[in-house]
Amino acid sequence: MLTFAARGISIEALSASPNHTDELTLNMEKDETVAAHEKRRQQVYADEDDILVRVLDIPEADYECVMVNSSWLERGLLEGDIVLFAARDNPDEGDIVLIEEDHYTRLGVASVPGYLETSQGRRPLEWSERIVGVGVALARKLAAKP
Repeated sequence: MLTFAARGISIEALSASPNHTDELTLNMEKDETVAAHEKRRQQVYADEDDILVRVLDIPEADYECVMVNSSWLERGLLEGDIVLFAARDNPDEGDIVLIEEDHYTRLGVASVPGYLETSQGRRPLEWSERIVGVGVALARKLAAKP
């Protein structure tokens, strides 16, 4: 069960922005790649008792929780944020996606089907890249470290 206490956690749904043409300055490559099976990535099940399910109205399901290891300010992500990814490979344009390549994972931005948005514009997915999840929620701890 994935449970976030309401106090000290900021939660918000992730969705494609209707107008993201000005976001071409994104730099997906600045996030370091981390081995897919390291602590950064965990499989969880969110049920009806979880605050993300109740507050954000996301479905009860299995999700990949991925900790952001490098801030990505253009997308509003800070180091230490946790993004919940639904296990699917059909993102909408502008969605944050989890990409796996050679047993490494990284975050990216979906463009039209089969393409990613980069700081240089659209580029096709490489044969070795695979979208393994679409971002549906973000959790951020707001309390200072003890």
